[in-house]
Amino acid sequence: MKVVKVSPTEAHGHILVHNQIGPDGRRVLRKGTKITKEACATLQALGLAEVYVAIFDEEDIHEDDAARRLGALMQGHGLGLSNATTGRINLIAERAGILKVDVEALLTFNDRPSITLATALNQTPVQPKKVVGTIKIIPYSVPRTELEAVEAFLSSRQPVIKVEPFTVQRALLITTGSEAARDKVTGSFTGSLRERLKEFGTELTEGPYVAEDEQAICAAITAALNSEAQMILIAGETSIMDRDDITPRAIKAAGGDIIHHGVPVEPGNLFLLAYYDDIPIVGAPGCARSPSYNVIDMALPRLAAGEKLTRRDLVAWGHGGYLKA
Repeated sequence: MKVVKVSPTEAHGHILVHNQIGPDGRRVLRKGTKITKEACATLQALGLAEVYVAIFDEEDIHEDDAARRLGALMQGHGLGLSNATTGRINLIAERAGILKVDVEALLTFNDRPSITLATALNQTPVQPKKVVGTIKIIPYSVPRTELEAVEAFLSSRQPVIKVEPFTVQRALLITTGSEAARDKVTGSFTGSLRERLKEFGTELTEGPYVAEDEQAICAAITAALNSEAQMILIAGETSIMDRDDITPRAIKAAGGDIIHHGVPVEPGNLFLLAYYDDIPIVGAPGCARSPSYNVIDMALPRLAAGEKLTRRDLVAWGHGGYLKA
């Protein structure tokens, strides 16, 4: 493609590079328009002697066609497409889930001229119809060879972007503490966690309130594991202060494996994650009672999507883990 200045009559069949404004200040011709005979007449009526146009080479692909081709390669995996216009096509979530972005592949994709892909942040929970990314062709066309190179890259790295569905439907909350604190503990944690999980299609059952005692907590966990719960949350009058605290010992006594306690996130440093086979067991810190964004909001969407988090995943939260305004 080359951009040249031509007379209005010579502009016919080419692409208008700039918006054209009428005497009243309103736009009469939009940039990117393919110039018809009527548009030529409009340009002449504006008194223009010359106008900038884009002239395509034989191997150039129009911006909208290029956007459609790239969008088609990203469609699926929970994603649909908008219509292509002005070289742009949006990627739209077709299901509730968590957005997964291959960040390194995205960087390689964007490290090229003319073609861009912007996405929402990796690990973002999304709902259906949410726009999660946009492909934008920068010029009015791209060379066929360049487009085909990007298509080949996408085919080799599929999927660069996808929506993993939420799969955990049932969670159970165990609360712990003194008898005097029962109402305060159960009331403050249950409603907050239930509202969060509802967004992911996960129903929270209020389980037993037990004393801060290893055997009592172990028995509650064992009962939960024998129920239909796909996720277990434990919250108490006092947060878990150490890997050898009462609740971690109870989890291990019930056969659970402690993945990590103490994460680089504020609020939420005292978060704990364990697993019994594929069932996550979350030791929720006190901030889980708050509606403000905290560590629990980083963990629950990924767990609700069935992701098995590792210690490495948790320590990686340090980058961006300071959540206070």
